[in-house]
Amino acid sequence: MKRKTSIAGGLPLLRRTVVALGVGLAAASLAPLALAQDYPNRPIKIVVGFAAGGLTDGLPRLLSQPLGEILGQSVVVENRAGAAGSIATAHVAGAKPDGYTLLASGVGNIVVLPHTTTMSINPVTDLEHITMTGEGDQIVSIHPAVPAKTFQEFVALSKEKPGTLFYGSAGVGGNMHLYLEYLRSLSGADIDAVQYKGGSDLMPDFLANRVQMSLNAPPVVEGYIKDGKLRPVLIFGRERNPKMPDVPTVRELGMPELEAASNWFGLHAPKGTPEPIIRKINAAVVEALQRPEVQEGLRTMSVRAVGDSPESFRARIEKDYVDFGEVAKSANMLAK
Repeated sequence: MKRKTSIAGGLPLLRRTVVALGVGLAAASLAPLALAQDYPNRPIKIVVGFAAGGLTDGLPRLLSQPLGEILGQSVVVENRAGAAGSIATAHVAGAKPDGYTLLASGVGNIVVLPHTTTMSINPVTDLEHITMTGEGDQIVSIHPAVPAKTFQEFVALSKEKPGTLFYGSAGVGGNMHLYLEYLRSLSGADIDAVQYKGGSDLMPDFLANRVQMSLNAPPVVEGYIKDGKLRPVLIFGRERNPKMPDVPTVRELGMPELEAASNWFGLHAPKGTPEPIIRKINAAVVEALQRPEVQEGLRTMSVRAVGDSPESFRARIEKDYVDFGEVAKSANMLAK
């Protein structure tokens, strides 16, 4: 009897335990949603891994005001330059996963640096990938003092006079370095690299003919090209640039592998940021990218708006990570 009484007496306690557990689970499942509904309730910081003035910095600054208006909180951009973007990447990866610290990336610090340098984190797996904000082409230019009118003539000249021509790169192990090494490998050009801390250090030497070739986003060099201070010879992209209709693409010169070497930009959050917050930021960025003032700014930067889903962006990152790992290997640039 005592045993039956014990069981019967324990049933209310068991039921209370089950009910409490069910309520706890329900509350836990609703917590991220409630968090997203309350988000944001204070300013949001977007961290950039490069100095002010470049496209990786310019794009989040272009988006910051409309994003702030859409989300109802101010959005500030903070520069943490150094190590080709890896300092900022590691900083955001280690931040609290609450949606208030985000990373504005370029392609290099997400899918190139993990192969070419030793990093404390893996950007592919240690971040939540919100959306690709934009994508643009890149231009190979040479100094006009070089007696070559085309890229093919530049390659031929490099073979005729080995050790006399140099390319400039804005950072060891970055995407510019990788792309130019791959270009050298595919074309057979006999050119040596000169590494700089960034584009602001590179450009004065390039314009002074201390290095004879470089790879840049269109806004960086269009003014110099217009003034005759640089000569465009090759487009890293799928189509010719309408402002430079006579400059061929990499495919036209028999190097289709370099079409993938586009200049894309993205937005990321620390790993573990609740999915509802990721979705909310994604929707806000997609909306901001459609605003006329943002579209005009992107045209000025020669960047195409993207605004894809987190799933699509993650898939692109994973593909590029594998592809550029092979490129780094073939260019003998894998980190030791």
